[in-house]
Amino acid sequence: MALTVLLASPRSFCAGVERAIAVVEQLLDQRGGPIYVRKQIVHNTYVVADLEARGAVFVDELDAVPGGATVVFSAHGVSPAVRAEATGRGLETIDATCPLVAKVHAEARRFAARGDTVILIGHAGHEEIEGTVGEAPDQTILVQSVAEVGELAVADPARCRT
Repeated sequence: MALTVLLASPRSFCAGVERAIAVVEQLLDQRGGPIYVRKQIVHNTYVVADLEARGAVFVDELDAVPGGATVVFSAHGVSPAVRAEATGRGLETIDATCPLVAKVHAEARRFAARGDTVILIGHAGHEEIEGTVGEAPDQTILVQSVAEVGELAVADPARCRT
């Protein structure tokens, strides 16, 4: 028996991404541009192009944001180091981090605080991974492949649970 899969087109975004886009849109409506956004608010070229046309400026790092400007943190979240850098530079920050991503950050902090090693599966360099690792960098191990699982070495193997 053949299975047929139908994909809706266009597909929608999760609620966290929709919220982040709405944050940038509201800022543009209220203040006009430029409104700086660290990284793409969402990985969708059409949405990014539309927001750019309205005055959003997407930057890879905070050093591209003029002092005193407004910067939005994307739905993917940022590490505490990025937040500290923004504060140190006197930037007005608007946090559009997806609430589910923020929950993962909180869990990473919670597990690290109780002495656990946080094993995070993902890709180095991706914004969500950078933000999560940044919450507990000394207690987090990033696993990027099945091969790396066999090489895992945690500080206290007796604490491992499956």
